Amino acid sequence: MSSPPAPIRVMLVDDHATLLWGLRKLIEGAAPEMELVATAADPDQALVEAARTRPDIVLLDLDLGGRSSLEILPDLLTGRAARVIILSGNRDEALLGQAMRLGARGVVGKDADAEVVLAAVRKVHGGEMWMSQTMMTAMLGAFINPAAADYRNIEAEKIASLTLKERKIVQAVVHSNGAANKDLAQQLFIAEPTLRNYLTSIYQKLDVANRLELYVYATKHRLG
Repeated sequence: MSSPPAPIRVMLVDDHATLLWGLRKLIEGAAPEMELVATAADPDQALVEAARTRPDIVLLDLDLGGRSSLEILPDLLTGRAARVIILSGNRDEALLGQAMRLGARGVVGKDADAEVVLAAVRKVHGGEMWMSQTMMTAMLGAFINPAAADYRNIEAEKIASLTLKERKIVQAVVHSNGAANKDLAQQLFIAEPTLRNYLTSIYQKLDVANRLELYVYATKHRLG
């Protein structure tokens, strides 16, 4: 009599406690087919736990405590057999495409049904890719029009460099209706000099000169 197949060893990386709890219950409920081997809430902990447990699949949140998980993606894959599926509420195709180019094997929306998440784990563990039809179309478009794809890659890298706090400030700028820095700072519950410092960092990262250019850039790239 043959032995049952080994369970798919899964690690969860997400800084939202509620979502992490739900994912934990989902994977635990899929036993004996799947086994939860580790959880992590920040990039550094993710690298430590991945090295310790050597999971088959890593479900990786795109935003981790203000840091982009793309910065640790290559390290998660180097020298390990793990395959990474990005968990994202972000619909920026360029950013998600960058994750795929860095080695992710799939993308699943945070609003996806439980069966979709489990299906993605099974498919990616089996050596297949998992992405939406929209993402597939965007990836094919990169082959058809590489010049446009190169531009999107550059912009995706700029956007990925923003911290979560900086992204929230960009969103506030988009929806501020031209409010003065003083008023915008009050809305964000930060001091006006602190807001100016954040804006300076954002301008440098996105290569814009002022709030008007930031508004145009953010609207074009759907950051609002």
